[in-house]
Amino acid sequence: MTDEQNSSINPRGPILHVIVVGFHHKKGCQVEYSFPPLVDGGTYDSNECPPGWKYLPTLALPDGSHNYEEDTVYFHLPSLTNPKETVYGISCFRQIPVEKVTNRTADITRGTVQKSVCVLSTLPLYGHIQVKMALITHAYFQEGDFSKVSLLQDTYTNLNDCLNEEMLESSQVFVAICVWTYIPKSIFWLSPRDLVLQFKHKALLMFKLMLLERKVLFFKSPVQHLCSTILSLLSLHPGMIEKGLKESACVK
Repeated sequence: MTDEQNSSINPRGPILHVIVVGFHHKKGCQVEYSFPPLVDGGTYDSNECPPGWKYLPTLALPDGSHNYEEDTVYFHLPSLTNPKETVYGISCFRQIPVEKVTNRTADITRGTVQKSVCVLSTLPLYGHIQVKMALITHAYFQEGDFSKVSLLQDTYTNLNDCLNEEMLESSQVFVAICVWTYIPKSIFWLSPRDLVLQFKHKALLMFKLMLLERKVLFFKSPVQHLCSTILSLLSLHPGMIEKGLKESACVK
């Protein structure tokens, strides 16, 4: 790590890592790049994940993502430094025809290239981060050369400069993004009204199950709509989005 790169890392900010996850035709989903490195003393292009985050690649690039040109997924990981805290993942994934890749590597053997650009944050600002990452992901793919990662390093610095814990006290925490192109067609608030209109009396049933801490399996496609539905349900409980998810990924 050079002095210049080291000086751009701000460990005190809410953004822990900016990561690229790709799909390898033999190895499956794997981390291809991380800034800063995921493992202390590791390199930026290492495929290694910390033991507590071994499922990070499959969470950031979920099964079935190849069915969509682009989509977004939110996920949680346990904190590596505090067993009672959660790390919030926001992953924007895309796929483009291999003809648009200007710097092809030996592992590119299929007709399309699929990758995700993922941010790991200590703050649950899902939609606020996602709207920025949708643009970053598009620009990264538009370049056609995935070895050019200066944009991702700048993203890490810029997000740490503009995000802070005070935003959890504002309406920014309730922003949800519906993305079908790299420029969001609509930016809307988490809507309990839409949740009730869609599920009717079952919305109350799901809310009761949440209060009882029962296990509920959700299935919906594309996954961005699923994430927004779950967050809308959680928002019915006052303070849940802002402060209630801190231990959601903790292993008891």
